[in-house]
Amino acid sequence: MPDRVSFGVALYTGQHLASTSGARYRDAVALAQASEAAGFDVFWVSEHHGFRDGYLPSPLVLLGALAVSTSKITLASGVALGVLYDPIRLAEDAAVVDHLSGGRLILGLGVGYLDSELKMYRIDRSGRGRLLSETIDVLRLAWRGEPFSYEGRQLNLRDALVTPAPTRAEGIPIWLGGYAPGALRRAALLADGHLVGRGQREVVSASADLIRAEIGERKTGFSFGVNVTVVLTDERGHSQSALAGFEAQQRAYELVQRDTDVYAGRIPNAKRTDELALGSIENYVNARGSAEEIQDALADYLVSLADFDHVHLALRLIFPEPSIEDQIERIAAFGETVLQPLQERINSSRETRSR
Repeated sequence: MPDRVSFGVALYTGQHLASTSGARYRDAVALAQASEAAGFDVFWVSEHHGFRDGYLPSPLVLLGALAVSTSKITLASGVALGVLYDPIRLAEDAAVVDHLSGGRLILGLGVGYLDSELKMYRIDRSGRGRLLSETIDVLRLAWRGEPFSYEGRQLNLRDALVTPAPTRAEGIPIWLGGYAPGALRRAALLADGHLVGRGQREVVSASADLIRAEIGERKTGFSFGVNVTVVLTDERGHSQSALAGFEAQQRAYELVQRDTDVYAGRIPNAKRTDELALGSIENYVNARGSAEEIQDALADYLVSLADFDHVHLALRLIFPEPSIEDQIERIAAFGETVLQPLQERINSSRETRSR
């Protein structure tokens, strides 16, 4: 097993169902509190723009609300589209959330992939990788709490000052997303961690291999995270509601992903039909079954990534569903029947290894 293991609840998006109206952002407070009570380590929120079903466009605003509604769970953006932000504004907003939470923020960033979003924010698609790299440079400098200047190809700043500095002297942890080789190299070289957005084994394996090659001995300070879509078939898992909500969400994604290589060729792109790219929604689920079966599947991920110092599994177990009560019960069930027994297995494995 990896030296450090953590588990999160992912991904809160605020989307509403076709049968309802208005975004569901307030639900995030109850879900984050339930995740904290169930023993999860991290609560993740996501970002997109222009989705007609209310997909969350302002993750740091929501994380600020969650910061004062929870007390110990880490709060994370998975991922904020870093190239759409003014870097000074991003540094300030992240620092405020960090203070509100008492140092519980992970700032996950990505370059984005939808032309509609990039055009709306007047971002050149071809230069977004460089822009994100320079944004990270600026964030690191800004969080020192001292005046600084920066000269890059796309960003130039003179005598800038961001206050207050984050609560942690080392600044706020930055994790990156992305699938393309350039995105993975950027994460290995510039970030504190990487979050793989899809849990298909071939995607995880390819991402991990490239990260390993790039970071070399720096694995001791690097976090490797994976979004794992899970469906608990036990009664408290409300599996039919989860699958229906997941399918609605996936269809919303694929409607805007057509003609876009989102996953660097590792899995099929969205089709120009009503059919899902992988056929059935069950093909998008990475672990489905009883609590014991899900434990085994998650343990397999951990074993395959054991050479990383820290492995984080962000469990995608909440979706746009009509009943928040069902989702809260599912989170509690995962905590009791999956998370706690799996942590006991991990601890037992470590004890055996140390003898």
